[in-house]
This record gives sequence, C-alpha cells and structure tokens, in this order.
Amino acid sequence: MIQRNILLTFALALVLLAPLAGCSSDSHEPSQPALARRTILVYMVATNSMGSLDHDDEDLAEMDKAVAAGALGGCRLLVYRVSVDEPQPELFEIVRGKGAVAQHRGLKAYDAAPGSSVTRERMSQVVADVAALAPARSYGLVLWSHASGWAKSLTTKGAVRRREFAIDNGHTMPLDVLASALPAGQFEWIYADVCYFGSIEVAYELRHATRYFVGSPTEIPGTGMPYDVALPYLCQDSTRLVDACQAVYSHYAARSGSEQTMALSLVDCSQLDRLAAVCRQVHASAVPLESTRGLQCYNMGGYRFLFDFMQYEQAIAPPSLQAALGQAYAAAVRYKAATLRIFDTLTIDPVRYSGLSVYIPGTSPGVNETYYKTLQWYRDTY
Repeated sequence: MIQRNILLTFALALVLLAPLAGCSSDSHEPSQPALARRTILVYMVATNSMGSLDHDDEDLAEMDKAVAAGALGGCRLLVYRVSVDEPQPELFEIVRGKGAVAQHRGLKAYDAAPGSSVTRERMSQVVADVAALAPARSYGLVLWSHASGWAKSLTTKGAVRRREFAIDNGHTMPLDVLASALPAGQFEWIYADVCYFGSIEVAYELRHATRYFVGSPTEIPGTGMPYDVALPYLCQDSTRLVDACQAVYSHYAARSGSEQTMALSLVDCSQLDRLAAVCRQVHASAVPLESTRGLQCYNMGGYRFLFDFMQYEQAIAPPSLQAALGQAYAAAVRYKAATLRIFDTLTIDPVRYSGLSVYIPGTSPGVNETYYKTLQWYRDTY
C-alpha cells in the first residue's frame, strides 16, 4: 500500500512539472534588443566634395575617439554612410570594444542607386531600421552633408549650386521631403551639421519631428561638429544640449584667422507655433521695408537673401507687438553664439545676431521664391 502511494505521488509530480518543462523549451526564441537610454543616428551623405576632401573620414575618426574614451555611457551611436570611398550605403554601429578601442559593427547594407540616400523612402527606412535595431527611450539625429538651408539654390539663377539638404551624386533633398521622411515626435533633438540650416523656416518645417533643433544660419567649416568634443554632451540628458553647443562654439572660437568660424543656435521647437502666431500678426500689419540695407545678412555671394530673423521682424513689427515678439523669441531660442567673422569674409554683428536667419519675400525672385511659398512658415505666417 505504501509502495502504491509512492508511485502515485511520483506520477503526480511529473504531471505538475510538465508545464515547467514546456516553458523551458520555449526559452530559445530570440530576445529583444536591450533598450538604450538614447540612440543617436548620424545620417552621413558624402558622395560629394565633402567625401572627396575626406571630411567624413575625419569626423568618423572623432566619433571613434569619443567612443573609445567612454563617451556613450548608456547610449548607442549608429551611422548611415554613403561616400565616394564607400558607395555602398551602410548602417553600422560604433561600439567600444576590448582594450577601449572603437569598432564598427555592420548592421545593414542598402541599395546603392545614385541619389537613393536623399529620397523620402530611404531616410524613412533608415530611421525605422534604427528604431528596430537599436531601440531607445529617446533618439537624436545628426544631419551630415552639404546644404543650402530651405533654398533650392544659393543664387537666383535656377539650379546653380543646388544643394538643399545633402548631395548624393548630384541629387538633393528638398526641405519638405526631409520633413516628411521623419516621423512626428521621433527625435529628442536634431543637430544639423550642415550649412545654412539655422533658419526659422527649417526649424519650423521640422518642428513636429523633434523637440530641439540645432543649426547654423551661416556656412560652417567642412570639418563641422568636433564630435569628440560634442558627443560626451549629446549622449547625456537633453539639458546638456546647451553645453554641446557651447563646446562646438568654443572649439572654433579658440582658433585664429579664417578658421575662427562658427555660428549656431539651439531652438525649442515646442515654442515655434507661439512664435509663428505672433509673426503672423506682425506680417498682417507690417509696412514692407523700403530696403534691406542695414540688415544683417548670413549668406555669402552676389545675392543676399538670408537675413537676421529678429532684426527683420522687429524692424517691421508695430509697437503693440514688440513685447509679444520678444517674449515668443526668447522662449524659442535657448542658445545662440557666433564668431565675429565667418571665413574672414562675412562680418557678424553680435548685437544683431539672433541665431536664426529668415527669408524676406521678394528678395530672391525665381525658383527660390516659388518654392518658399510652399513652406509651412510662409503658409502659417503670411
């Protein structure tokens, strides 16, 4: 009788343990990637003179230096790169390997058709791949290439020097296409490491994709952001964005001659709708300026049409709107700095420098003016 009870007890134990064994057999399914504190994507399009001059290699070396020094912390750094030296677009991650050495780990290769890196489809795919391969609590985006801000061209002569955002084997990406490629609310910040993106029009067009936006209203040196200096701040909380901007500015301000060149600003995009509402009132009641003479201009060359944002708006705003304009601007622009000269050619008046450029309708008739009227800033403020 005792022996029979022992057998029954043993059989019951097997029955109870069976589900546990089944659970164990399911544990071999692939695990989800760990959630990073922040993932930073550098979207690097260098199939142009930037790649020919090896500026992409220089900046990658700076990233390697920062990663090797332990700058990432709980962050991940991914780079989408296409270059004259690397015509096969690739998404890779820079990680800190054994011996505190930076290593590049390939994640995905993409079709190498000329111009594919400046299409809505490609950028959207890369952003989606980054979210899937390196999920994080927040994301940062660095735009790396040539650019001419919102403008189709830096002249009024059609497509001469056409850049917009990036040049991929002669193909470019208009601002509205760039904005449509970025999911709403995807990025905590966007850092435009390109020329002329520090404009109210660019920041406003991208305001739904990011909370904070960093850009320069002028040309910037080909070496752009010193990544080994800025990444330690960009990998931290968004409150350190001001420190990142200050570090970039100080890096160039400490140089001499034509190398003492940098202008940039940090914009809180959550405040731009308020600023646009005030500017709409300003534009509705403003008397057009008789001349742009005396306005701080930020683009170099024979045709000047990128003027200082606040200097222009204050010049046309009636007294009743001056206070509201100043308050809305102060809430939106969190940091601004500029050296006194840009490439020893363009003089910056620190009193007039607001950190952002603006286009004045009528100052660049032709292709730029036609395209300008399609932008959200024009639609919402004029």
